[in-house]
Amino acid sequence: MQLSDAEFEQYQTEGYLVDDDALSPETVDRVKERLREYTHGDREPETFNKQLEPRVERGELDVDEPGDAVRKFEGLGMVQEDDVFAEIANHETITEVATQLLGPNLKLLRSAAMFKPPSVGSEKGLHQDAAYYPIQPMDHLTAWIALDDATPENGCMTVIPGAHKDGILTHEAVEYDTDTVINDTDYSEEDLVEIPMDAGSVLFTHCLTPHYTAPNTTDQWRRALIMSYMDARSRFTKSDEELPAWVDAVHIRGEEFPGCV
Repeated sequence: MQLSDAEFEQYQTEGYLVDDDALSPETVDRVKERLREYTHGDREPETFNKQLEPRVERGELDVDEPGDAVRKFEGLGMVQEDDVFAEIANHETITEVATQLLGPNLKLLRSAAMFKPPSVGSEKGLHQDAAYYPIQPMDHLTAWIALDDATPENGCMTVIPGAHKDGILTHEAVEYDTDTVINDTDYSEEDLVEIPMDAGSVLFTHCLTPHYTAPNTTDQWRRALIMSYMDARSRFTKSDEELPAWVDAVHIRGEEFPGCV
């Protein structure tokens, strides 16, 4: 996909961009089937992490099947361990857009699968991805890939357009989770814009764009795959800490640079 001048300008100005129908229905079905093999079948993740819904973990909510409690898979092991996820990380349309926004030299910063099971999936509080990842330059992006039709009722992405220009906002810890969320004094409800998407569409967001997903109140699944990309010259900035596992990032396109993430 070649971005138009208007699309490129929207990303720079608003901090996000949607590519409709980037993935074929066949590709979407293949990814969903592989995810279901992990959640409801015999496949076990060996090198990536599984997180359950907080209410299920606390014993406040029962589910019919254990797989209905999965909230997230996360880790670069997803694309290193599984060929289906690796195919999406290297998907031509997705990586072409990423190179137009970041430059020709790409590495994968993060891969994840986000689940909102019917009537179970909880909200993901308003946050900025950059707050979790201490790397420079602070311009990495996330491709949020809709595997089901995403609606306001089942937890589509919601963003604050243009707020990526404000830098990192104040984040606070969430009592029931390991997440952090933006202090609600830094925004108003009127700032939030919902982005409904069809399955197969991809939302590209700047790492400083605040975003949120609501609970799934429907009887349908809302699943999404996440691939986050960075310039291959990016550097980890917390030199006083042990390097996290994701620092040995996956090369996607272009050149690699010694001493960089």
